[in-house]
Amino acid sequence: NITDWCISRQLWWGHQIPAWYDEDGKVYVARNEAEAQVQAPGKTLRRDEDVLDTWYSSALVPFSTMGWPEKSEEIDLYLPSTVLVTGYEIIFFWVARMIMMTTHFTGRVPFKHVYIHGMVRDSEGKKMSKSEGNVIDPVDLIDGVDIETLVVKSTVGLRKPETAPKVAARVRKEFPSGMPAYGADALRFTMASYASLGRNINFDTKRCEGYRNFCNKLWNATRFVLMNCEGQDCGLDEHAAAACEAGGYLEFSAPDRWIVSMLQKAEANVAQGFADYRLDNVANTIYDFAWNEFCDWYLEIAKVQINTGGAAQQRATRRTLIRTLETLLRLAHPITPFITEELWQKVAPVAGREGPSIAIAAYPVSQPERIDEAAIAHVTKLKHLVDACRNLRGEMNVSPATRLPLFVLAQTHAEGNFLKSSAPVLQALAKLNEVRLFDDEAAWQAAAQAAPVAVVGEARICLHMEIDVAAEKLRLGKEVARLEEQIGKAQAKLGNEAFVAKAPAAVLEQERKRMADFADTLDKVREQLGRLG
Repeated sequence: NITDWCISRQLWWGHQIPAWYDEDGKVYVARNEAEAQVQAPGKTLRRDEDVLDTWYSSALVPFSTMGWPEKSEEIDLYLPSTVLVTGYEIIFFWVARMIMMTTHFTGRVPFKHVYIHGMVRDSEGKKMSKSEGNVIDPVDLIDGVDIETLVVKSTVGLRKPETAPKVAARVRKEFPSGMPAYGADALRFTMASYASLGRNINFDTKRCEGYRNFCNKLWNATRFVLMNCEGQDCGLDEHAAAACEAGGYLEFSAPDRWIVSMLQKAEANVAQGFADYRLDNVANTIYDFAWNEFCDWYLEIAKVQINTGGAAQQRATRRTLIRTLETLLRLAHPITPFITEELWQKVAPVAGREGPSIAIAAYPVSQPERIDEAAIAHVTKLKHLVDACRNLRGEMNVSPATRLPLFVLAQTHAEGNFLKSSAPVLQALAKLNEVRLFDDEAAWQAAAQAAPVAVVGEARICLHMEIDVAAEKLRLGKEVARLEEQIGKAQAKLGNEAFVAKAPAAVLEQERKRMADFADTLDKVREQLGRLG
């Protein structure tokens, strides 16, 4: 049902239609009035008063900006372009007409892909409109703005001027101290994280605040890495490293290999996010790797390795620190271009990288062969131990500043070796003054007495301290109830004939293993509860 498109608008502004009419109503189209007059000698001409429809002018953009109707190198290079980014509300008004006009005049499509994002609305879900006074100026988010200026900007040009007091009151309530400066990178990160598959996005400045904190975290992490790597031997001399490998020139620890492995996985997830046009997945992957894995875990482990390790381990740790950071900056550059450029200029030379700008440096590509699953398992176990110690502290209301001895019953020889090698990191991250290993259960119980106990994998751990026996009984009782509930759920699943008939063998095996693990842990917790009397 396509019908003719009226390309005129009755407005005072815009691109006036280049058509002139004589006394008889005949139309003359020309670039200017002089050219039109040449076409109508002796005639009195009147120019059309209307302007071209906005969408008519913008529909010509894909080819009119590149020298059309003449042949040009730009047209050959950029028509069609790769991606058009647009909102869903103008698919008909703009996108469809760009396709029609470009195809009609050039015989080509204007672009290969259309990426349709959601509409950014205000915090209450209303469409942003200057005439309603609920627009947030991106420049204000970047640079900050005081409350009086913000009120004035929000109450100018309202559709209903009488609503100005109400708009001003809302702005003062939402931004009582004005708007702080979040920076361009934090705003870009926020918008990337919002780019999900939904049609509407309710904008919240708290997200900007969170990503500004991320930028600060990245800045401080870079300061720490440079403090430990600038002017130091970071093991970057590849020839020396190869020659001295057998002699222990570089000694990479399991955490070193772990962070490199997690970086490869992050790079793969970012690449998949870009391929799927899921910028939210790209942003979330970068955030999670940088904040949680690199800053919260690896930097803390690296401090211990640099302070307590030998020369070969220190060298390997520094190499891992500076190379991982440099790669992370390149990975995050499309999302946070300004801070990454600033930091990369300092980091790249120390990391042995060259180039005038991060913008033209090679983008990271995942190397799956560098993923070390054993190292990942090692650090996962280490995390569980640290988390268990922190949970015991929290449940017993022990201050993080108080260092306590950790008594560990290692059930196997391998578990004992793991705990011995991890003791320095455990002491630092879990705020311990000692990690004491036991291979005899009676001796461990005698030493632990009534201390709070947790089961982590094949090990039983306790923080040795004076405790409130009643409170510890209550805690262990809750843990017994939780484990019994989990066992009940697993038994119900495995007792369901329909589930057993349909579920794959691997799922059934996993469920049976979960139930066995829960039962084993329950026995140990009940035993500890019994020892409290």
